[in-house]
Amino acid sequence: QKRILFTGNLARYQGIELLLQAFAQVIRLKPDVRLVIAANDSFQPYEPLACELGVRASIDLLPAPEFDRLPTILAGADVMVNPRTECAGLPVKLLNYMAASKPVVSFAAAAPGVEHGRTGWLVADADASAFAEGILAILDDPHLADELGRGARRYVEANCRWPAIAERV
Repeated sequence: QKRILFTGNLARYQGIELLLQAFAQVIRLKPDVRLVIAANDSFQPYEPLACELGVRASIDLLPAPEFDRLPTILAGADVMVNPRTECAGLPVKLLNYMAASKPVVSFAAAAPGVEHGRTGWLVADADASAFAEGILAILDDPHLADELGRGARRYVEANCRWPAIAERV
């Protein structure tokens, strides 16, 4: 069973509505896929939309893991998602996903430094259909998933370690 993972808070800026819309499109084609949301916030604000879209039964809610348990949660997923449509910097969740060598689907404006097809799958902002297509492309192509995951890990190792950051500063 394939798993799509989102970690983080469930504030409006996270794009959970867009994620649910994209997920509805994914499970129409792949009904056995699960969406795992690891967060400490209540999912209650999104329950009506999840039910309306017919996806609630395919969503697993987990408490956000302590940092030392995060690798275990990440390792169990096939695709990581960052449904934010904007971000002033690079979201920590994205760095965690990439450091775990996992393929990431993200809206372009919330993933500075990520290269489409090399270190992640980027889509036009606020386009839930394109987001779903990215998820499906990765689920359908294990080679692509591996390549994106390896590229993401290489990016983090080259750009996000303290020596590289100190040199840039």
